[in-house]
Amino acid sequence: MSCDMTARWTIIPLVALALAACGRKAPPKPPEFVAPRAITDLQATNGTDGVVLVWSRPRRHADGTTLANLGGFVIERAALDRASSFQPLTTVQLADRERFRQTRSFRYLDREPAIGSTYTYRIIAFTDDGYYSEPSNSASLTRELPPPTPAGAAAAPARQ
Repeated sequence: MSCDMTARWTIIPLVALALAACGRKAPPKPPEFVAPRAITDLQATNGTDGVVLVWSRPRRHADGTTLANLGGFVIERAALDRASSFQPLTTVQLADRERFRQTRSFRYLDREPAIGSTYTYRIIAFTDDGYYSEPSNSASLTRELPPPTPAGAAAAPARQ
């Protein structure tokens, strides 16, 4: 057997072993551990044009590891006067993963609520690969218009 044949028979098993191990960096995790942690600070307030929802970006997976692949949010709404269950209102896709400074808090304006009706909202975060968090805390409010600004009232810069 020549030296070339010996080297060939040595390299082939090494390449096969390297390909078989490719992509295996850690033991697999159950899906409930790789989902984002549930959002806990959802707030709803009445705005001039609708209901304003505000919440913070989840930073951790359910198992406590750093979340780097947040894909977006599903915003759900339920009307309390109809005793209905939550229905998806919209899906918000994130586009800031490549940015140096990612968005820390989010705001969504729901323009559809009728004046005098009560609604409850919740948000579900999801990863790029399709793992969904538990629903956030619920935020309820009755849609009202904010009080009008008194006539003649104007903001003036503070004197120093």
